[in-house]
Amino acid sequence: MKENNLIFWTEEKGKIKIQQSKLIQFLEQKGFAKVKLNNESYIIVRLSDNRVRKTAIEEMADTIRDYLLEVLENNDVYEVFSRGFGTYLNKGKLTLLKTVELIDDRDERDLARFFFKNVYCNVSKDEIKVKPYTDLEFPIWQNRVLNYEFEMPKTEDGQFKTFCLHLAKDDENRLEALRSFIGYLSHRSKDRGENKAVILYDENMGLNNQAHGGTGKTLLGDAIKQCKEVEQFDGKDIKTGNWFKNQRIELTTDLLIYDDLNKSASFEFFYSMITTGVEVEKKHQSSFYIDYEQSPKLMITSNYMVNGPGGASDERRRYEFEVANYYNQHFTPEEEFGNRFFDKYWAQQERNKFYLFMMQSVQIYLEKGLIKAEEINLRKSRLVSETHPEFFEYANDYVQTNTWQNKRDFEELFRETYSCDVTAHTMSKWIDSYAVNLNGRLEKKSSGGEYKFKITVDEARK
Repeated sequence: MKENNLIFWTEEKGKIKIQQSKLIQFLEQKGFAKVKLNNESYIIVRLSDNRVRKTAIEEMADTIRDYLLEVLENNDVYEVFSRGFGTYLNKGKLTLLKTVELIDDRDERDLARFFFKNVYCNVSKDEIKVKPYTDLEFPIWQNRVLNYEFEMPKTEDGQFKTFCLHLAKDDENRLEALRSFIGYLSHRSKDRGENKAVILYDENMGLNNQAHGGTGKTLLGDAIKQCKEVEQFDGKDIKTGNWFKNQRIELTTDLLIYDDLNKSASFEFFYSMITTGVEVEKKHQSSFYIDYEQSPKLMITSNYMVNGPGGASDERRRYEFEVANYYNQHFTPEEEFGNRFFDKYWAQQERNKFYLFMMQSVQIYLEKGLIKAEEINLRKSRLVSETHPEFFEYANDYVQTNTWQNKRDFEELFRETYSCDVTAHTMSKWIDSYAVNLNGRLEKKSSGGEYKFKITVDEARK
């Protein structure tokens, strides 16, 4: 229908009257529609050029205004519309808009997509294809499109890859593991079944009972934010029971980052977000639920061990990686490379190399899944967080694996060595934790008033 035929009013004897049904049809022809979230709530969207984006009444009003004043130059109709604006455009009337299916533009199991201003890239484990938007056969959310015109670089190794190599202790195997979790978090799909939260620590976490920040963990999150839709939270400010804790999460959010998680937070807080979905509660609006397949992935950074209830259920929900302490508050990536990553002054060739690095990281993930890195100090940090700062060294010195030991003697020696008034019950819990730390099997027995324990360990797994 031509624009000059889009008439949503009548005029009789000089009196203009807006027709509500025709106005709704006009808005629909301009691409406005509603997406139903549940039985009680919906969002208003606009579709144009195979792109979908969330919108609001204000944009509808602007569209009507521009049409009446700029296209038709009809001030009289605009005057009538403006006087009754709240009557014609309100939540009740907008329920008359046609309902469209919720756009699902998430990645496929074996394919990821990166959308740039000029092209989009299909990323499989075998190749990266740069394609024009004329080849795109389905609608996407507008906020998927990155505000950058990508060109395939002639060379691959750039500043950001060097930065990641340093975070991996300049070890190629650790770098591959690091890239695998970058790829996992950048792959907008959960069909591969690896429903884990990525947890990043510093390799010297907890050393001398101090936090060691500034190592680059946050920059890794910023890197993914350059490619996907990320919502970042201050991990020190988590409050269980906060009604509106998820109000910034949208249907299109790809990744949630909890940066610098506070020491007292339990990993159990995130269980449902990892394995079932996310309940989103926004102020003055009905809540809606994002199910597991559509819900965002999760990344946590912490300067302390992220503790949880333990056991297989806890372990299968976490992927942990220790970032090398190459950088610190006195030596930053900006000092090393002479520029800041991701700002407007960063060289175009470096940004192109960065995007290629991120897409190639997705390739690594699609081919190999999440790659487990060899632990540095994680075993020690985990045990220290569950026991006592000196218990790790003490147990390493005095536990005799595959041998029965007298628990009371073991306990008393620790008290004398470290002047620590530990109870028998607490020592039992610490020994349990140490056995788990060794991947060992703990046995206990008592006879004639003597209490003994034995930790049986396969030396190949110790």
